[in-house]
Amino acid sequence: MAAQARLVEERKDWRKDHPPGMVAKPATRSDGSTNMFEWECKVPGLKDTFCEGGMFPLTIKFSPEHPHKPPRVYMPRGFFHVNVFEDGGVCLSILKEVVPGHLGDVSGWRPNFTVKTILVAIQELLSNPNFGSVANMQVHAMKKRSQKEYLRQMREQTTKYTPKDDES
Repeated sequence: MAAQARLVEERKDWRKDHPPGMVAKPATRSDGSTNMFEWECKVPGLKDTFCEGGMFPLTIKFSPEHPHKPPRVYMPRGFFHVNVFEDGGVCLSILKEVVPGHLGDVSGWRPNFTVKTILVAIQELLSNPNFGSVANMQVHAMKKRSQKEYLRQMREQTTKYTPKDDES
């Protein structure tokens, strides 16, 4: 299976070279086997942003058509971000086969994108939301109503995902 082989290579490449602080590894099934098609990841918030200090968990779900079809990426359910749906699905142009015209001249999924490409893009999106592509209308409405309350909520969420001293 080509997708499985590609993901095994991605894992090897990730172990050799990945951005500082990021975590990405295939999930472990209940029987102890490795699920190469679902990866558990953590992305640190960017320095000097309201996300700084946070370690944000996400799941990447690859299809058997990988790398020709984009994976689905999920933050925790109810994650507070304008580009994250209520079910945790992430709205990001590089995760789309076809990019809607309203997003402008941006690229969609390409088969040469890697787990590193995805996580770096998610890290950027967390700190620099795209209000031109709203996935969560409640977050969008809050920002329009009160920038102060919006930033308070974003910082509160970062605190929720800030590792405690006893966590690795």
